[in-house]
Amino acid sequence: MARSSGKIDFLDFAKGYAIFTIVCYHTLQRVPLAPILQKAIIFGGSGVHLFFLLSGFGLGLSTWGGDTLKFYQRRASKVWLPYVLALSLSWVLALTLHLFSDGWDAWLAGVALYQMFYEPYIHSFGGHYWFISAIIQFYLAFPLLVWLKGRFSNPWNYFWICLIISMVWWLVVYFMGTGDMRSWNSFFLQFLWEFALGQVLAGAYKAGTGADKPYVLRADFWNYRWGYYLPTGVIFTGIMIAMILKMGVAGKIFNDIPALIGYTAICIFIYHVGERFIPVLKRLFLWIGGFSYSLYLVHIMVLELYLLGLRSVGVGVSLPVLLAYLPLAVLGGWAFEPLSRRWVGLFETKQT
Repeated sequence: MARSSGKIDFLDFAKGYAIFTIVCYHTLQRVPLAPILQKAIIFGGSGVHLFFLLSGFGLGLSTWGGDTLKFYQRRASKVWLPYVLALSLSWVLALTLHLFSDGWDAWLAGVALYQMFYEPYIHSFGGHYWFISAIIQFYLAFPLLVWLKGRFSNPWNYFWICLIISMVWWLVVYFMGTGDMRSWNSFFLQFLWEFALGQVLAGAYKAGTGADKPYVLRADFWNYRWGYYLPTGVIFTGIMIAMILKMGVAGKIFNDIPALIGYTAICIFIYHVGERFIPVLKRLFLWIGGFSYSLYLVHIMVLELYLLGLRSVGVGVSLPVLLAYLPLAVLGGWAFEPLSRRWVGLFETKQT
């Protein structure tokens, strides 16, 4: 994991790559595709699994001083306040351009954080804000997770416990017949094992040096026969897609493990391709990674505005036409980033 300016390059690269594939996934959903391709594009949406792992890793790298209030204040500044701004812009666009069918009640559900527990509201303003709900659930539970992790002398035992909890949740969702309900299939327990894996890997990364690091974090593993990551990614992604095709709702509930492995392996492969052969590719995703959260927040707004513009001039939706939207989405996220920082700064100034 190369470092630059005190940061781990791969973390920002992976964030940029993951959000870009998610944007592509949401874009391709608007184009009529063959049934097999409709399932295949789910690969792009699998970026959320890597995001959960990276979230756990990022918090695991940070210093937890036990000050729960301070932790929540930081999370509010980094996550909740930008989310409120994006929700407010979405509501304005709903009122003025009828871009969304949602109203003030959906806005309030998001701002007050009860959106995550009500199925109609969790799909509001484009439907992608469910991910913010899940992340906020992790933040609310984080002090408890830190306490639980501290109960084990071997942190990997904490990971196994979290994996078992997630598996139990998968079974609960399946047998209750709520696999198609976002408030159930995307509750934070669904992804707890990924977040916990990130925490454990971060702790091992901080604690070990050289040969003392776990093998998965050592340079010889990271660089050794990096080309093997591609077939690994293809195999596990194939397993994920096969589970969805053959198992239906059950496949969507139980496919998280091959989804994370397959998606992450391909991400690592592309990282090496960018580092060794196509530097501009690496720089692109590193750049996007710097405002990945902003891009996630606004990309559906940009897409709806783009589609509205197409309809106004009588242009039909097609794959080539939608591909032109992708740079606009990236520019929208890039432009939202400084606006979001100024918005957050207003509240930070008042606190001081």
